Amino acid sequence: MANRREKRGRRKRRRKPSHRKIKRIIDGADFINSMPDEILHHILSLIPTDLAMKTSVLSRRWRHVWCETPCLDINVCRLNGGTVNQTLPSYTAPKITSFKLLTSLDHNTAPEIDSWIEFPISRNVQNLSVFVRDFKYRKTYSFPVSFYLSSSLKQLTVTLDFFYMTPTCKVSWKSLRNLALRRCKLPDGSIDNILSGCPILESLTLGTCRLLERLDLSKSPSLRRLDINRQYCDTGPIAIVAPHIHYLRLTYSSTPSTLLDVSSLIEANLNIISSRLCPLTADRYQTMALKMLANSHNVERLTVGETLLQILSLAELRGVPFPTLKVQTLIVKTEFVRSVIPGISRLLQNSPGLKKLTLHTMQQSHVIMDMHPLKGFYPDQCWRSKCEMFPTSKEIYEMLGCNDATSKLVASFSELVLRNAKTLEMMVVWLGGSYFNDDAQWFQQLLQMVATLSHDNNVSILLKRSNC
Repeated sequence: MANRREKRGRRKRRRKPSHRKIKRIIDGADFINSMPDEILHHILSLIPTDLAMKTSVLSRRWRHVWCETPCLDINVCRLNGGTVNQTLPSYTAPKITSFKLLTSLDHNTAPEIDSWIEFPISRNVQNLSVFVRDFKYRKTYSFPVSFYLSSSLKQLTVTLDFFYMTPTCKVSWKSLRNLALRRCKLPDGSIDNILSGCPILESLTLGTCRLLERLDLSKSPSLRRLDINRQYCDTGPIAIVAPHIHYLRLTYSSTPSTLLDVSSLIEANLNIISSRLCPLTADRYQTMALKMLANSHNVERLTVGETLLQILSLAELRGVPFPTLKVQTLIVKTEFVRSVIPGISRLLQNSPGLKKLTLHTMQQSHVIMDMHPLKGFYPDQCWRSKCEMFPTSKEIYEMLGCNDATSKLVASFSELVLRNAKTLEMMVVWLGGSYFNDDAQWFQQLLQMVATLSHDNNVSILLKRSNC
């Protein structure tokens, strides 16, 4: 019994923190408290404002630190409107660098939202992000006039639940360089007003915006980057005039995007999102894909997504002519599957100046011909005869994680590229984790095989692991 008591006592003594450990904790707290305000403000700017406010109870030193943080992130869906109305008057910083607001018309009134937007504008905010939600899709919201007249804005992101964004005045965003509009209803007159008020705009993002039929960027000489995502079926067709842009990222579904003028384009990232909800046939997708490729034939750097590769494979099997490309760097994002191989082969053959190819392996979601079948044409039969060394989309899931199968796929793909790209100098393959087990010895053998191919063909081939 005495021995048990002694052991129990020793365990209790061991659990009791030593004076040295307590001193380290105190010294650590003193170290944080001794940091300059600028560092503390930066730390608090990385977390939502409602969490930053809770640090005021840590000590007298922290009581007012959050009030001077130049970056605020307010989620009214998590922090109720009454609390926000009480919080903002406590804020003492004369200038706001960044302000993020997420609110909902289901719980907040338009005048409240107006006041929350006018608050950072009155503090000369530079980076503003506003997301106004309406979970029932029955209400609408109009921004206050001061929002459209802010001369301090440099970066602006607006996300709406498909409300009209119709300025009630002449827009004047004289300092704005980066603009992102998502899920907005944008009549042509509204976007023209917005663009005319952004004389130094450099980057424009339009994400699933509706009603926009023509995007004329000819009067935006400083605009260099354009990102358009039109993956919903009801966004409607759009004609794009963008003679000054250098970079274009274009993703759409059933509604075509016509590139009327992209004469300065250097880099393009292209893909199509197919959906069972869209009524298009695979033939229609084929027409859209080839037009997209033809409009980008002058680019030096081209990124092609998985669905677009499938559609190009369909066109190749049908003998449809491809445009000749001036691309020097080609990036493809797909799996090692049969349905993309003819399209990749034709892209390589029609890129006589290609210097570098990068492949990002990724898990493919579907085969477009399964969702949009062709009348009187069975691509699987053609692919089987020409690309039998590559698996179908269904077969590859049985092979994932099999190192031997992956080695054969990498070898077959490398040989395919080397046969079709005569001017290639470098190939980079990013191999996703689903393609192999974590076997260091096997991976070294795979690297050796790639090195042999590289040496025999005088092409630098790099194999890298990715987390995709």
